[in-house]
Amino acid sequence: MNIQVKGTTTGASTDADGNYTVSAAPGSSLIFSFIGYQSQEIPIGNSSEVNVTLKADVAVLQEVLVTGYGVQSRETLTTSISKLDTKVLENVPFANAASALQGTVSGVRVQSTSGQPGAAPRVIVRGGTSINNPNGASPLYIIDGVIRTDMNDINSDDIASMQVLKDAASTAIYGARGSNGVVIITTKTGKSGQTRVSYSYDMTTSKPGKMFELANARDYLTINRLGVFGDAKFGDYTSRLTLPMGYGTGNDLTNNTAFTTQYLTPANEHKLQEGWQSMPDPADPTKTLIFQDTDFQALNYQTGISHNHNLSVSGGTEKGSFNAGVGYMTADGTVITTKYDRLSFNLNGDIQVKKNLTVFSKVIFSRSSTNTPYGSTAVTFYRNAGLAPTAKYRFEDGTLAPGTNNGIGNPEYQMNTRKAENSNEKLTVTLGSRWNILPGLSFEPQVSLYNVNGDGYTFQPGFWNGPVAFVDARAASATSSRWRQTQADGVFAYTKSFKDHNLDARAGISYFGRTTSSLSASGRGASTDLIPTLNASAEATAVSSSISEQRILGYFASANYNYQMKYLLSLNMRYDGASNLGESHKWGFFPGVSLGWNMHKEDFWAGISRGVSQMKLRGSYGENGNISGLGDFTAQGAYGVGSRYGGAAAIQNTVIPNKDLKWEQSRTFDIGADLGFLDNRLTLIVDYYRRVTSNLLTSLPLPQSTGFASVLTNLGTLENKGFEIELGARVLSANSPLQWNVAFNASKTKNKVLKLPNNGVENNRVGGLLVWDDARQDYAWKGGIQEGHRLGEMYDRKQVRIYPTDEDAKNGPIASYIVGADKTQYGGDVEYYDADKNGIIDSRDKRYMGNAYPLWTGGFSNTLSYKSFNLYVRLDYTTGHTIFNWGRMFLDGNMYSDGNLTQRMVERSWKKQGDITDMPRSYWGGERVQRNLFDGVTTSGNSMYNESGDFLAIREVTLSYSVPSRILNKLKLASLRFNVTANNIHYFTKYLGLNPEEGGVDDGRYAMPKNIIFGANISF
Repeated sequence: MNIQVKGTTTGASTDADGNYTVSAAPGSSLIFSFIGYQSQEIPIGNSSEVNVTLKADVAVLQEVLVTGYGVQSRETLTTSISKLDTKVLENVPFANAASALQGTVSGVRVQSTSGQPGAAPRVIVRGGTSINNPNGASPLYIIDGVIRTDMNDINSDDIASMQVLKDAASTAIYGARGSNGVVIITTKTGKSGQTRVSYSYDMTTSKPGKMFELANARDYLTINRLGVFGDAKFGDYTSRLTLPMGYGTGNDLTNNTAFTTQYLTPANEHKLQEGWQSMPDPADPTKTLIFQDTDFQALNYQTGISHNHNLSVSGGTEKGSFNAGVGYMTADGTVITTKYDRLSFNLNGDIQVKKNLTVFSKVIFSRSSTNTPYGSTAVTFYRNAGLAPTAKYRFEDGTLAPGTNNGIGNPEYQMNTRKAENSNEKLTVTLGSRWNILPGLSFEPQVSLYNVNGDGYTFQPGFWNGPVAFVDARAASATSSRWRQTQADGVFAYTKSFKDHNLDARAGISYFGRTTSSLSASGRGASTDLIPTLNASAEATAVSSSISEQRILGYFASANYNYQMKYLLSLNMRYDGASNLGESHKWGFFPGVSLGWNMHKEDFWAGISRGVSQMKLRGSYGENGNISGLGDFTAQGAYGVGSRYGGAAAIQNTVIPNKDLKWEQSRTFDIGADLGFLDNRLTLIVDYYRRVTSNLLTSLPLPQSTGFASVLTNLGTLENKGFEIELGARVLSANSPLQWNVAFNASKTKNKVLKLPNNGVENNRVGGLLVWDDARQDYAWKGGIQEGHRLGEMYDRKQVRIYPTDEDAKNGPIASYIVGADKTQYGGDVEYYDADKNGIIDSRDKRYMGNAYPLWTGGFSNTLSYKSFNLYVRLDYTTGHTIFNWGRMFLDGNMYSDGNLTQRMVERSWKKQGDITDMPRSYWGGERVQRNLFDGVTTSGNSMYNESGDFLAIREVTLSYSVPSRILNKLKLASLRFNVTANNIHYFTKYLGLNPEEGGVDDGRYAMPKNIIFGANISF
């Protein structure tokens, strides 16, 4: 147990028997604390001995939560709110603090879709409310009362608490923008007492999380040189064996060829002394090939080193308090040239001006810059990685070789050809007060400014797009954007207790105004690489600018009532008006109501169950709005400029107005229970909900005679249903020297489309495929978006087997997808499932592969504490989503004609008559004609590449040591803590791509890095 003299840095720790000694003046107070127990403050008076027994911390069921415009204890809460355990923030220096929510909060799907430093994870609360873009239904963020669209660039060291409002009854007070959930963040503030100075430092080493297992040069040459031989129907392609390509021998030692593959001659045999390799030519063993074997995928990666510094000063008196913090992070990515830098500053304070008036102010500033790969994720993560291993890494003169071109090139060359800089500055300034007008009645006004400035430029110096094509267009661009937001809130709060009745009521008004502007320009034709700015361009290629604005005015009220803490009632309501809605529906009303019953406070409870120490039943209903997908002026119609007509500037009517556009409206019903067992050593929170979102903003197709393709209207309805559970346990007794706390959460979310705009087809379907339906014994439209079905359904050709012989292939169904009139198949080709049994394989035979959106998400953690040591282990999981691994199929199918392939394809592909295997033959005609994998699009191809994305991630393992108080006293320190952390250690998954966290099409992904973190935290 830790003991500290209040208001000082003097402290001590108990020994194994609970004894302690500490120096304290008469009249002082001692603060007793221990992990897993409630802290106690005891005045010592004139005593020389103070004994204390701490009570187990039942914070899960009695914690204080920040709600809309107020706070509320978990015991009286009747809505669904989850709070982040801030222990998650202690050890990992999150470049984006939203990542801390992954697997730690029920009902929230957090996906780390990119390992790019500083990249924001995807955060979706209870499945979101969008039909057209379910992955874009981001929650509303409230940071110290200021509305934001994200929490990017917030320093995790500045965060005091984070909670997620999930049901409509809790988010109704945010009205127009609460349907996708609300994340409320409060930052650290000062406390009365002695001033404390704290400094923390973390150093992180990052290794690539995962890479493709690619073939070496020998296997590459063997597979590809033998692959040019095929049936007569493919023609004679043996000439490719002598071309200047990855497996062709037409290369030389000059800078004019991109590859090293050659026949051994007296002119090049010296290269064998320089590390080149040789092998008999698989196509003609009488000749010898020489080549250089380079792992170009490895050149794409590096070991990243990151540093994170945080310095804070806080303190105060009974009249006021302050907190100031500054942080600096520099993080290198595991992909070369990628990085993230952030400078952050946080200053806040409050002062008691009068006995009944307190004024406070807060300033949050951050400046960040990010460097991302020069090309698309496809180019970076499987095209460049799949450059033939026989490509030249350097030319004979020592310069870097470019590879085939900038779409499949040498990463070390291509990733360093571009010059780019960017910066993003965010500034929040808040001023507010609390005026206690009468006992129980107060007024809390707050005004804030939130400004975001973004600037950046890119310049492409002259570069080699392959060995002989020099590109000197020298394209340049520059962008500048501004976000100016003003917000004002005024809240009257009234708190009253009379006899057994308790009331907490609030009412207020809120104004939100936002103006955005942007300016961009691009040019080309600079005469030199030395001047990267636009003024050096000889020709302007584009100029664009925009200004837009939005205003929202709202009136809100809430009331929380309880009788004897047994019977609970909460009401929330808001009346919002938005400038970007149609004239007929600018205003909307959003109510929420919730009820609760603390059964354990009833007199009869003691006789029913001694093991159940706490039990609360609750239910809620609420309505929310959403206009996040609506442009600022879409309802009023829009005009496009920049075109020319008759030689003059033209204006076109591009968006048809719709004065009847209104809020998307979500109605949510939620029932839940909060339970505690064994004196709350075991706690359980469960929720079931059903949310129906109607009036979804949807594009309705229009006849061509109107001159418009579609009009935006309110005609869609989406249902989300789900179940959530949060479990916490203190495993060992309070007297045990070893303490073990366990936490677990699980969430299931499933969506269904209930209504779409009437378009005259079955289920008002949009998109989809006509496939054979076994249940109907007829063809039916599947997938796409249609009433009665889930979003994200995936269909593809189902591979049955690989034909072992030519004879087997003759007896198979006709493959209509084969290019050309000759549909003959051979041994090594794929037999696909003939669903309709008509002897022809076509698109109607496609089968259900899975869904892009997961069903289950969750996580669990273990905390073990013994004396000054603490071990923390955190895992998270996601199941139910399917990923189409296009990147792996691109490699296996040799989609670039001479790129590399996976080792799996080398080992398991069909090679000779009679082979029994699950991967087709790798040969020149395989994809160009036979289409064994590729079916003409990048969203489907072969069932083998529709893989389960289910995973269990070991997200964090931390061992920490807190220096005992007896040592700290000698060093005159308040605290000193060291930790070593392993982060993103391993994914248990069957997925063969680089990142299993996101369903749908994998077109190249930045794998999450494996991090080892060394940290120290010291306070004075």
